Amino acid sequence: FPDDENRRFAVYYLELEEGSYWESEPHLKGAEEFITIFSGKIEICTGGRSFQVEKGESIRFKADAVHSYKNIGAEPVLLHMIIYDP
Repeated sequence: FPDDENRRFAVYYLELEEGSYWESEPHLKGAEEFITIFSGKIEICTGGRSFQVEKGESIRFKADAVHSYKNIGAEPVLLHMIIYDP
């Protein structure tokens, strides 16, 4: 469910292969991401900090700055992401 002018959020299901890395440009000012990991282990870098999130865990962070995701495990990462745009 991508966001549009009538909806303030986007919903994604992602599969990241072993060793995958993605750096995202900033979203709109005040945007937040809500991520839940269903398998694997990921490193998320944002705001000069690094977070490791693994199966069964969730994270929320401000997404209006450059941020990145890296699969740091030995299996694919399956995750659910909601991006909220105020």
